[in-house]
Amino acid sequence: MIRQAETRADFEAHSACWCAVWPEDAVSVDFILERKAREPERLYLNAWDDGRVVGTGFVGRSSRPGFRPIAVTVRPEHRKRGLGGDLLGRCLDHAQSVGGTTALGSVREDEIDAVEFLHRRGFSVLDRVVSLVLDLEPGTTAPPPPDGIRIVELDKSRYQDAYAVFHEGVADIPTDAPLVAGAFRDWVAEVERNLLNVIALDGDRVVGFANLEIRNTPLGVIGNGLTTVVRSHRCRGIAVALKQAEIAWGAAHGYRQLTTSTHAANGAMQAVNAKLGYRGLPALLDVTRPL
Repeated sequence: MIRQAETRADFEAHSACWCAVWPEDAVSVDFILERKAREPERLYLNAWDDGRVVGTGFVGRSSRPGFRPIAVTVRPEHRKRGLGGDLLGRCLDHAQSVGGTTALGSVREDEIDAVEFLHRRGFSVLDRVVSLVLDLEPGTTAPPPPDGIRIVELDKSRYQDAYAVFHEGVADIPTDAPLVAGAFRDWVAEVERNLLNVIALDGDRVVGFANLEIRNTPLGVIGNGLTTVVRSHRCRGIAVALKQAEIAWGAAHGYRQLTTSTHAANGAMQAVNAKLGYRGLPALLDVTRPL
């Protein structure tokens, strides 16, 4: 039986199934409920069998105009029974009903059966994404930033300047389908929900931005958002300094793990992550199909 998640218990069951299938991207029920509250059109489906959720479906919102992120999970022991296809069909219908023109999904590159499942249903590969994780060590401190640069927490007086840096960074993400930074007011709302927002200053000029979001509080997992530096200041170690500040903050606040991802074509950020000790997870393929 497939039905929409409505109660906290439903969302807890949804989270448990998701985390069992995607342990590297474990999200808590509070993470889900917070996003559902600000994006009511989100869809969360649960597939039940003998009182247990064995599959999930999800439809969300994307920064790409017209795109609707879709995710379907089925526990390994319940696959090849048509359940994934049923969940996907309902998700595609919902994505179209809320104005989507293109479905956007992700699949592990090494899961050949899942890749073929999506290909048979009209999906094609858009991008390859490198996923990484860093175990946070208590007592970690951030070394000094490059000469002439200060790393500080973002305050409201610098929102406009930080947004301009963010806007430039989004435009430079090497994706096949362009990303859009979104409206300033939406960015502010997102910033004020983040765990941490840090900026790099050259004198009084904002030249870099980075942020952390909560992924799973019970497991102590947090995630890097966009880390970006203005074009005039790249290749000077500023991105490394921003991430070092985030790593030190996460360790000081008792978090256990930091996750991140970057497009395979973004060699500069991959070099930053490698320098900081992130370890690789199975790569993801972003896949799309018209609705």
